[in-house]
Amino acid sequence: MCKITDRSCMAIITGQNFFCRSATTFLAMAVFYLCCLSPLEAGEPRTIDIRLGSYYIKPDKISVKANETVTLNITNEATLIPHNLVIEAPEADIHIKVDVSAGKSVSVALTPAKTGIYEMSCAKKPPFGKSHKEKGMHGILEVMP
Repeated sequence: MCKITDRSCMAIITGQNFFCRSATTFLAMAVFYLCCLSPLEAGEPRTIDIRLGSYYIKPDKISVKANETVTLNITNEATLIPHNLVIEAPEADIHIKVDVSAGKSVSVALTPAKTGIYEMSCAKKPPFGKSHKEKGMHGILEVMP
């Protein structure tokens, strides 16, 4: 324990020395986390959250790399209406059609094989009226090299 008369201890606790040592410690911890504990380095797939709701898909544009495995966490924010997410692109080996009940979530893996721009939408359609896609539930999946 430091005595009040101990000048070296007081210099560490107060003033510039304390700030410098704290900043250095914080920077070292940040570098360690980014270099050593990154989930991408550990081989875990990247996760993208997608929200479905009353005639929207958010985000309405998703970008991934070809041959990158991505986990899509799809949540239906609607309270009564079921939705689905459809991304159909056989040329890129993408075949996703996931039904998501109101208030529920589903996860699905995606590994696109070819670059391009592909449509994602909700394929639900009531017996009368416009389809969910026609009401605005569509977006783009961009697969980059």
